[in-house]
Amino acid sequence: MNKLPRSLTPTANFLARHSAIIVLAVFAVVGAAIFDDYGVAHDDPLQRINGYASFNYIMGYEDELSGYRYPSIERFYGVAFEVPLIVAERLLGLEDSRDIYLARHLITHLFFLAGGFFAWLLAHRLFGSRLVALLAMLLFLLHPRLYAHSFFNTKDLPFLSAFTLALYLTHRAFRRDSVWAFALCGAGVGLLANIRIMGVMLIPAVLGMLALDAFYAVKHGRGAKHALANSSAFLTAFVAVFYAAWPLLWRHPQGLIETLGTLSQHPVHNATLFRGEVVQWPNLPWDYVPTWILITTPPVALALAALGIGWLARLCAARRLASFENSPERFGLLALACLTLPAAAAIALNSNLYNGWRHMYFLYAPTCVLAAFGLRALADVPRPNLRAAAFALAALGIAAAVVQMVRLHPYQSEYFSLLVDKNGLADRWEMDYWRVSRKEALETILEMQPNGRVAAVDFVNGGVKNSGLIRNARIIPKDDRRVYANPNFPSFIIVSGDQRRQGDVEYDMRSIIWKREIYGVPLVSILDSRVDPEAAHRAIYMAARTSRPDASAGGFDMYADGGKLTYVKEYCGEEDARGRFGLSVFPADPSDLPQTARDAGAEHESLNFGFERYGAIFGGKCVIIRDLPDYSISHVETGQWTESEGGLWSVEILFDGYYERYRRALASLSSEQPAMRSDFDVYLEDGALTYVKEGCAEDDTRGRFFLSVFPSDPDDLPQTARDAGFAHEPLNFDF
Repeated sequence: MNKLPRSLTPTANFLARHSAIIVLAVFAVVGAAIFDDYGVAHDDPLQRINGYASFNYIMGYEDELSGYRYPSIERFYGVAFEVPLIVAERLLGLEDSRDIYLARHLITHLFFLAGGFFAWLLAHRLFGSRLVALLAMLLFLLHPRLYAHSFFNTKDLPFLSAFTLALYLTHRAFRRDSVWAFALCGAGVGLLANIRIMGVMLIPAVLGMLALDAFYAVKHGRGAKHALANSSAFLTAFVAVFYAAWPLLWRHPQGLIETLGTLSQHPVHNATLFRGEVVQWPNLPWDYVPTWILITTPPVALALAALGIGWLARLCAARRLASFENSPERFGLLALACLTLPAAAAIALNSNLYNGWRHMYFLYAPTCVLAAFGLRALADVPRPNLRAAAFALAALGIAAAVVQMVRLHPYQSEYFSLLVDKNGLADRWEMDYWRVSRKEALETILEMQPNGRVAAVDFVNGGVKNSGLIRNARIIPKDDRRVYANPNFPSFIIVSGDQRRQGDVEYDMRSIIWKREIYGVPLVSILDSRVDPEAAHRAIYMAARTSRPDASAGGFDMYADGGKLTYVKEYCGEEDARGRFGLSVFPADPSDLPQTARDAGAEHESLNFGFERYGAIFGGKCVIIRDLPDYSISHVETGQWTESEGGLWSVEILFDGYYERYRRALASLSSEQPAMRSDFDVYLEDGALTYVKEGCAEDDTRGRFFLSVFPSDPDDLPQTARDAGFAHEPLNFDF
C-alpha cells in the first residue's frame, strides 16, 4: 500500500540515483544568482597579490619571488588555489576590479560545492546509503556561516573543501589498497598543505594507519612489503606536489621552516569580543574555539555528530582491536582525531586565534563525517516509525538552517544558533569582522547622492578604518565608483552597528539615515554628515595661516596641531596631488608603538597616504589634513614621494608634548591687542576666550575663573539658566 504507482517508479528511481547531482545543480544555480550580493573581505586583495606574485614567477615575468614585494604574512600561505584563480582571471581577460572579484567569488563557491560532493562520495562509500550521503552533503553545504564565507573567503573555505577531498582520497586509498591510490592520496594532501600548512596533519594519520596495516599483514603472514610500497608512493607524491605547487620553495627551501615558525603563532595581534569581554592573544580563554563552534553551527549538525561519536564508540567496543583494521570504524576514529586533536593542540599551544573559529573551519569536514555516522545510527533504528521520525527530525533541523540563511542573506556569516540569546548580541560577540557589509552601505550611499563624487569615512570600534570602504568600492560597477574615503570632511559616515560615539566625536543619533539589522541588532549604519569639503578645507587653510608653520619643505608649510598634521601650499597644481606622502611617527614612549610595528623591528609607525584621500585643491591652494595617533609623539618625519623619482622632499618636525598647542596659541595672538587687560591679557577670537599672562606662577593656578556669558537674544539662554532666574549663562572654570 505504501508503494509508489508503477508510472512514477522510474522517475523516483532516477531522482534517487541522481539526487546528489540534482541538489548540486540547484546549489550552483542559486550561487550563480546571488554571488554578486557579497562584498570584498579583508584577505581577498592580499591573497590575490600573493597569487599574482607566484604566477609572475612561474611564467618567468619576475626573476625573484621571496622578496618582500607582497604582504609579509600572506606570502607564507601556499598558492595551490590562488594561482588557478589568477590563471582563470587571465584566460577570461578580466581587467576591471569588479569582474575580477566577482569571478573569484564564484569560483571559490563552486569549489565549496565540490567539497560538498566529496562529502557525499565519502559518506556513500562508507555506508552505501544514498539517503545518509545526501543528508551529510546537505549538512556540509547548509552551514550558514561557511556558506557565506564560500563566496568571499579564498583562504579558509578552499582549505575546508580541500580537506574534505583529502579525507575522501584517504578513505579511497585504504579501500582500494593500491600504490596508485596512495599516490593520488599523497597528491591531494600535498595540495591541501599548500593551501595551508596545517594540512600536513594528515601525513602522520595516513602513515599511522599504514603502520597498522603492516602490523596486521605481518600478523596474518602476508608481510609488510605492500604497506611499505604504499607509504613510499604516498610520501613521494606528497613531496612532489607540495614542492611543485609552491614556487616559494623552488629557490628558497628554507622558506618552509620560516613558514612553520611564523604561522605557528601567527604574528597578527587582533583583539576580539568574546562573551562580552575584549580578549587578545596570548590571553584567549581555553574554550575560545569550542564555544565559537558551539554557538555558530546548526544544532542539527552538532547533535548528529554527537550521536555519531556515541555510535562509533559502541561499534569499537563491540569489535575492540579489530576496529583498528581497515574498516569504517577506523576511518571514524580518524575523523574523530581530525576533529579533536587540532582543537586540543590550539588550546595546549595557546595559538593566536581571532575572528571566531575561522582558522579552524576545516574541522567541519570531520564533523560532517561523524554526523554521517550519526545518520547511519538512525538508519539502524529497528522500528520503522521511529526511524522515519528520526530522519524527519534531522531534515527539519536542516530546513531550519535554510530558513535562517534566507532571512540573513547576504549576511549568513553573522549566523548564531538557537543556543545564543540574541538580546545584546553585538555587546557580547564579534560581528562583521570582514566588513563585507560595506558593499551594501556604499550602494545605499550612491542611491542617496546619485550625482558627483561622494566623500565618506568608515568608523570601526571608535577609529577610522577605511580599508573596508576602499576594498568594497572595487566591486561597485565601474561607472558608479563615486564614493571615496575622506576622513576629514565626509558627507556620509559608515559605522559598525549604531555606535553613539566614534573616537572623540559625538554624533547625534538622529543623523542615522540607514542601517542594516541582523537579529534586531544594527550591523552597519550610515550617518548623514553632508558638508562642503572645499569650504571646510578653506576654513582649515585660513586657520593655519594665522600662525607660523612648524616646518616647510617642497613648497608645503606644515602645522602640527593636537592630533593632526596639516600641509598647506599657496600655489598648487595637479603634480602636487601625485605620488604619496610619507609619514613616520616616532612615539615619545616606545611602548606606545603598535605591536605590528614592533614585530617588524621598526622604531616608528608608518602612516603613508595619498593626496586623494586627505587633501583638496581650491583656488590654486592645497590643503592636506592627516590624523596622528593619540599617543605622545617625539617627532615625525614626512615627505612627498613618487614611484619613478623616489623622494622629492622630506622634513622632520619635533613635538613639544601638550605644550605645543599653547605655544601655537601664543604665536597667533602676539600681533593682536588684548580685549581686556588685568593681571591676564584676555583675547576673544572665533568663539574662543584666551587668557595670557607673561609672568605666571603657581598662585595663578589656584582658585577659579568666573565667566558669565550674556546672550544678545535672551531666548538663546539655556533653559536651566532661565529657570534659575539668571540673565546670563555661568561658565566658571579652573586653571
